Order: sequence, then C-alpha cells, then structure tokens
Amino acid sequence: MPEFLIATMIKLIKRAAKVRVSRDAALELSVVLEDYALRVAREAVKLRDHRGAKTLSKEDIRAAVAAIPK
Repeated sequence: MPEFLIATMIKLIKRAAKVRVSRDAALELSVVLEDYALRVAREAVKLRDHRGAKTLSKEDIRAAVAAIPK
C-alpha cells in the first residue's frame, strides 16, 4: 500500500502537464517518491546525530536533500 495517495499523485502529474494519467503511472510516482523520502529521512537523521541534537529540524531535511545525488 503506497504512503502517498494515488489521487494526489494524479493531481501532481496533471499540475505539471495537462495530460491523462493512468493509475499505474500515479502508483509508480508514489513508489518513487516514497523511496526518495526514505533516503532523505535517513540522511537527515544522520545529520541530526552528527550535530548531537534530539530533534530533527527543517535544516536537517534541507541539508539531506542537498547531500543526496539527483
């Protein structure tokens, strides 16, 4: 079961381009985004640990996004 709603994925794709979107395409985007989000979260936690904090911050997330190859 995907974490991101299929309907939300369809809306995002349609916002990028006014096209018809298959359920499979929306599901695949959900899978890809979930994988990316997990990689960002793991990297952000490493950065938080490195600075010795208990709380994950917005800056940790932004730094993690910058650190992960595109």
